[in-house]
Amino acid sequence: MKGKCRWMLVLVGLLLALALVACGGGGGDNTTTEPSADNTADNTADNTADNTADNTADNTADNTSEEPAATEPAAEDTGATGSGEASACGPVELQYWNPFTGPDGPFMGELVDAFNASQDNITVVMTTQSEYYTQLSTAAASNTLPDVAIVHADQVATQAYRNVLRPIDDVVTAAGIDGANFPEEVWNAGQVGEHRYSIPLDIHPMTMFYNADLLTAAGIDGPPTTGEEFAAAADAITDGTNNGFMITSGFPIRQIFEMLLYQYGGTSFDEDGTEAAWNSEAGVQAMNWLLDAQKNWSQPNLEVDAELNAFKGGTVGLIWNGIWQTTNVTGAGVEFDGRATAVPQIGPQMAVWAGSHQLTLPTQAEPDPCKDDAAAQFISYLLDNSVTWAKAGQLPANNTVRASDEFMAIEPQASIATVADYVFFPPSVPGITDAYAPLDEAVAALMAGTATDVQASLDDAANRANQILAENRDNYGELP
Repeated sequence: MKGKCRWMLVLVGLLLALALVACGGGGGDNTTTEPSADNTADNTADNTADNTADNTADNTADNTSEEPAATEPAAEDTGATGSGEASACGPVELQYWNPFTGPDGPFMGELVDAFNASQDNITVVMTTQSEYYTQLSTAAASNTLPDVAIVHADQVATQAYRNVLRPIDDVVTAAGIDGANFPEEVWNAGQVGEHRYSIPLDIHPMTMFYNADLLTAAGIDGPPTTGEEFAAAADAITDGTNNGFMITSGFPIRQIFEMLLYQYGGTSFDEDGTEAAWNSEAGVQAMNWLLDAQKNWSQPNLEVDAELNAFKGGTVGLIWNGIWQTTNVTGAGVEFDGRATAVPQIGPQMAVWAGSHQLTLPTQAEPDPCKDDAAAQFISYLLDNSVTWAKAGQLPANNTVRASDEFMAIEPQASIATVADYVFFPPSVPGITDAYAPLDEAVAALMAGTATDVQASLDDAANRANQILAENRDNYGELP
């Protein structure tokens, strides 16, 4: 009987030992830590390793694999999830809106397709909208805004105050985007109040287009770069049949006036954007230069696009218009040697009017950290691969891309890109485009000859603009 009891005690002991082992008893290691780190590294690598063109994503994958424990604290510090977290969230779909209804649209589509092909867990659905800002306002009212959207630089503050856009400081940090890698003015265009609301994708500056055949026939070796050279070239070409330079009383005459205003040392508004400043001595100089240019080299009271049509007809030597006209008036767009390059410096300092497409994150009722992380990766990809976008006729805002051999091989964009450090943009004030309307009218009237007193016209335009700015401050109120 005693022997049977001893065997029973041994059997019970064995069973207890097996139970302790099965439950993890007796060990000091936390068995969840190592698999968690491995999974984080694996998920990050799956989400980013294939994206060889996206340096930011590649660095994230490498760093996470080497030091997986740093992944979660980094996400907490920035307010974003980190690239590994996007994979942990599962597949993410981003809705991306833009206004690229012209020939630039397919180039953006190419970029989106390439990004999607590089991803395992992120899919971007691109929608190109006409009546773009109306569509954004409608979507904001119904809480159906996209996850990522393009906004023009002069609209960033307006859309932020309308609560269409939200601050993206954390997303910029998570994406590793550094403002030092962009021209200062185009980077500053995305700052509203104390927060960043957008990241510049490109710069589209005022550009000089020239008929190289007419310049050669007039004994001019190359495009003018200074005011003296410009006047000499325009004089040499103007002969009763051809016009050396042509300007109209319509778009983009106000933008050309602004460019000259800044070249003569003026500004359109005061530093904080509360008052118009174009009725300065520099403004009078800029306007008088335009009127003299019209008298000496152009024709009076021309309607919008008249200069483009005359240039394409081969009877104009020089015109200024946006870079977006490149395919229209150079290369296969004309039957002569039409070229494009940077605008000349007419005044004592270089300055160039420009616009910019900026990448933004629209307001969401409940922001999704997974989508924000995916958006950071998508935005980084667009910036790093914007040489493709340059082929659409834009200058990449990213300094590294503009300095690359691949971009420098793209003409005329590479020649035009010398102006990137001299561009200027409106102050980040809501409704700022409204305040330009009186200036548009004043410059057009002076060019058309229906107004003749330059100082009085600019003064009146400034006074009316100041009223609009004051009304806008009341209407827009505080930044959300």
